[in-house]
Amino acid sequence: MSPRKIRKVIKVKVDPAVSSNVKSNITRGPVQVHVNKPSKPASVAAIRRSNVQPKFKQPTVFKPITKIWNASDTVYIIGGGPSLKNFKWSELNNKKTIAINKSLLSYPNADAVYWTDGRFYNWHKKDIDSFKGLKYTIAPRREMSEDIHLLKRGEKYGLSTSLNTLSHGMNSGYAAINLALHLGSKRIVLLGYDMGNVGSSSHYHDGYPINATSDNIYNKHFLPGFNILKEHIKGKGIEIFNACPTSKLDSFKKITIEEALSLR
Repeated sequence: MSPRKIRKVIKVKVDPAVSSNVKSNITRGPVQVHVNKPSKPASVAAIRRSNVQPKFKQPTVFKPITKIWNASDTVYIIGGGPSLKNFKWSELNNKKTIAINKSLLSYPNADAVYWTDGRFYNWHKKDIDSFKGLKYTIAPRREMSEDIHLLKRGEKYGLSTSLNTLSHGMNSGYAAINLALHLGSKRIVLLGYDMGNVGSSSHYHDGYPINATSDNIYNKHFLPGFNILKEHIKGKGIEIFNACPTSKLDSFKKITIEEALSLR
């Protein structure tokens, strides 16, 4: 029987400063080191957020409208109410006109077109882009053609006197009146301003790819705004005629379409 060999274990103190350079045959498991990253300064975070571009950045400067009409000129604003069904559009030839929304398709000879709801541009971009007259809206879209005059959205009700701003009344018909005044006219005729549904009809045309405006919306939100507008135009030499005798809009003097077309 061979004698056992006894190994003497000698503990050696290693300087911590050099311990990291000492090789070892001992395999250790992975050591997880948790490092607390310093939080970014608020200013840096804010800068990074500011560099994220929105889908559409509205301009900071809105160009004023250039007047094209005299105060004595009669301007016809073409709405979309059912009362214009079977209307002879040639009757408007040689008259000063603003088409609202889809009435542009019925009367492409209008001097100007206006829309408040930006979706209208999405639905009829081709028709608007090919239109030769003036184009106005308060609803920006990313890929609007450069000849569209983007105006600032003003107060909901009232009358904006700033030539780069429109009070909108939550509907295109209201804002188009403010537009006509900015363009210089003080005599305005409203066509197709029924301001309510007639039976199952909401428009003289086939409408839009959304539900028609309910009578409740007309009564609670649209019509009250016109009463406010009426007060704002008092004493300013402005005449507004509603050429729809059956209209629910009673804020302005009602006349027949025949009387309206005879105005000069």
